Amino acid sequence: MTTGSRMPAGFQVILVVFLPFGCGYYLSYLFRTINAVISENLTTELGLGPASLGLLTSFYLIAFASSQVPLGVALDRYGPRRVNAYLLLIAAAGAAVFSVAENFWLLLFGRALIGFGVSAALMGAFKANALWFPADRIPLMNNLIGAFGAVGAVSATRPVEILLHTVGWRDIFAGLAVITVIVSLAILLLVPEKKEVEPTGETFAEQLKGYGDVIRDGFFWRVSLIYAFSYTAFVSYQTLWADPWLRDVAALDQTARANYLLAIQIGFLAGLLLTGVVADLLRRTRIQAVHVFGGGVLMLMGIQILLALGVTTGLTAIWFLFGFLSSATYLAYAAQTAHFPAAVTGRAITAMNFFMFVLAFFCQWGIGGIIQSFEPEPDGGYSLAAHATALWIMIGAQALCYLNFIRGVGKKNENG
Repeated sequence: MTTGSRMPAGFQVILVVFLPFGCGYYLSYLFRTINAVISENLTTELGLGPASLGLLTSFYLIAFASSQVPLGVALDRYGPRRVNAYLLLIAAAGAAVFSVAENFWLLLFGRALIGFGVSAALMGAFKANALWFPADRIPLMNNLIGAFGAVGAVSATRPVEILLHTVGWRDIFAGLAVITVIVSLAILLLVPEKKEVEPTGETFAEQLKGYGDVIRDGFFWRVSLIYAFSYTAFVSYQTLWADPWLRDVAALDQTARANYLLAIQIGFLAGLLLTGVVADLLRRTRIQAVHVFGGGVLMLMGIQILLALGVTTGLTAIWFLFGFLSSATYLAYAAQTAHFPAAVTGRAITAMNFFMFVLAFFCQWGIGGIIQSFEPEPDGGYSLAAHATALWIMIGAQALCYLNFIRGVGKKNENG
């Protein structure tokens, strides 16, 4: 169905709106997490140390973050279809560059193009959900979009590790470049246009000023701070640092580590489905998405404490729960969408996303710097103390933000 066709309804919305955007987010998360599995290949082939590997992987995040402010206005002004489709073509170019890179700087450039290119995948899908689905179903639909990302993350673990036995990591990225072009065209050609409100006549610069109303809102910051630090902890380990932890603390080989990374992603997928359903079932009660979000991130801190202590008993359950509980962070978007008027939801969620990805960049890179500041072990790995120090710093930051979150979450009208 093209943009000139009659507006779809019912199940058609799932087919021509939800699924294309879901596929885009699938690729976004696959790109985000794949370095966790190929990190050893990059280290061996290009001689990257922990700090360089952390910078390479996290550069996706800073490139992603750099687009969020204009992206929010673009989504509200032009709609998610064109914005997402055109940006995905940039991601395809980045994957192609990454596949042929022979040095660190070209890898960095390719990684930056990928990050910038997929920057609208989740926000575009959330904006499309806000346009096409009833407001009280948004928590469920957003988490189902998140499930596409979780499947992408699953695909980037054991399946990629298996592929590495038959093809090289460069071949994998070349294939991803082609697939990304196909998904871009699917979004551009299948998804109809729909705008929630009539054009206001504001210029792009005037719409940028709308961010002022967002960032002056107390609820925005209470949710955004705890979301950013909790999700940053998750994404930093999901996409990179879980693998070195499993190597250095649990003394596991690459195949075994890939299995544990798979447990994280399966937990994340299961959590997205369950927390979305729970929030949907509770939508007509006093317990709203923001409350489910708060409970999930509190338990997530408990799991991180186990990792900081170096607990290796029941390791599958620990890493599964790490992914499972991290899924509750997605409900922060539904909380912000419910709190702000429809005309500025794109700016509200991208403002939160901008803050999170800037933080994630510095944390993922910083974790590498903290670990590298410790004396390496004789086998080239790092001690529990190195990994624990990074984790305790993250846990402390989350605890402070959580205290700020619960201080104001019950105030009138702040649950949407």
